[in-house]
Amino acid sequence: MAVFVAALSFSSCEEEKVERDEGDQNNQAARYFADLMDAWYYWYQEIPEVDPSNFDSPEALLEEIRYEEDRWSYITSYESFQQYYQEGAYVGYGFGSKWDDTDTLRVTFVFEDSPLQQENIGRGWAITHVNGDPVTTDERINELLGANEVGVSNDFTFVSPGGKETVQASFSKKEVTMNTVLMDTVVNRNSTKIGYFGLKSFIDKTPAELTEVFRGFASEGIDELVIDLRYNGGGTLSASRFLGEFVINDGDARSDYVTITHNDKRAEDNDTTHVFQEDSLGISLGLNRVYFITTQSTASASEALINGLEPYMDVYLVGQATYGKPVGMYGFSDPANQYAFLPVCFSLMNAEGVADYYEGLPVDASARDGIRYPFASEQEASFQQVLNHIETGSFDVTKAAHPVRPVNRVDYNSLRDEIGAH
Repeated sequence: MAVFVAALSFSSCEEEKVERDEGDQNNQAARYFADLMDAWYYWYQEIPEVDPSNFDSPEALLEEIRYEEDRWSYITSYESFQQYYQEGAYVGYGFGSKWDDTDTLRVTFVFEDSPLQQENIGRGWAITHVNGDPVTTDERINELLGANEVGVSNDFTFVSPGGKETVQASFSKKEVTMNTVLMDTVVNRNSTKIGYFGLKSFIDKTPAELTEVFRGFASEGIDELVIDLRYNGGGTLSASRFLGEFVINDGDARSDYVTITHNDKRAEDNDTTHVFQEDSLGISLGLNRVYFITTQSTASASEALINGLEPYMDVYLVGQATYGKPVGMYGFSDPANQYAFLPVCFSLMNAEGVADYYEGLPVDASARDGIRYPFASEQEASFQQVLNHIETGSFDVTKAAHPVRPVNRVDYNSLRDEIGAH
C-alpha cells in the first residue's frame, strides 16, 4: 500500500530497497525476508540470531523472530494483497459477523456484491446453523466456512432480527468486490441535519466513494457529522488523510496530519510528516466538531485519523475504546512476487505529540454495538448517544457500557483480518 497503517502502502519498487539473495527456491523467500526485517523492522534490535536457511517458508521465520509486542506483522500472497488493496476484491460471501450479548452470531454488514443481497439478508440477521449444525461460541466461523476458494459452498440458516422470518439458503464463495462505504444518509432531527456514513476500510477505491458521500453532504448543508468506524480495521494513510481533508476546516489545510518514525537505520531518509491538503471538492462543511462511532475493531489508519484530527477540532468518540495500533507497515514483495510481506516499520504520532496508544483511544460515551438495528437507527445504542449529545450537549451516563466479548477480538495479523469479512 503506499504507506499503510494496517497494511500500508504497497509498491513493487519496495523490493529494490533490500539486496536480493539468490539461492535455493525452497528458502529464497525466507532469506530475503530475513534481510528485509533486519533493514526495516521497527524492532529489528529485538530479532534473535537465527539462520534463515533453516526455514522452509518466510511464515515460519516470522513466527520465530517476531518481537513479543508485535501482534500485527504478517505475510500473505502477493496476488491476494494486490486484489484487496487495489480493487477491493477478495474471495468469500461478502458479509461480516459478530457475537452479540446473547451468544448469537449476527450479520454486521453486507456488501452490495454479496449473494446475501438476493435474499434480502442484512445487518442484524442471526446465523443459527451452518450445514445443518447449530452455530455456537465454540466455533471459529472462518474455519467453519472452509477454504477461501471460489466455489466452496455452505448451507446457512438465517433468522431475521425480530425472529419472524427464516431463510435457508446455500451460497458459494466467489470473488466479492467490496464497497468501503457501507451506507450514508442525512438524518433530520429537530431541524438539525446530521450527515452519517459507515466506512469499512481505507483502500484505493475509498477516496472515490468518499467524494460522492461528501458531495451529497455539501448539497444538503449538513450541520453535524457522524463517521462510523466500528468495523474499520485500517488501510492506507493516504486514504485516511483524504477523509480528514473533508472533515477539517479550510483554515487547517496544509497542517500536520501524522508523523511517522522509523528505526534508527531508516529514520534519516524515511521519517516524515504527512500533511492535510485542501479537499478534492474545494468545499468546507464549516463544522467545528465530529463524532466517531468506534469498537475494538476500529484500528490502525482509523485510529490515526481520529488522533490526527484531535488537534484541530472537537472530536467525540462513542461506543467502545479503539483497538490500539499506533504503528504501521509497508508492503514488500519477494523477487518472485509470490509473497507480500507486511512487517511493522514505523510508529505514528499526531501534531500534538500523542502516540503510543497501545491501549486504544478512549471513548467519551460508552455504548454497545446494537447489531439488531440498522446503521443510523435512532434505536441503535451508539447512534442514540450521538443524538443525545447533539440535542442536549451531554451524553447519557445512565447507559452502562456493553462488555467487549473476547471472542470478537481480532489481532489483525493476516490479510483476512484486514478484510474483516467472510
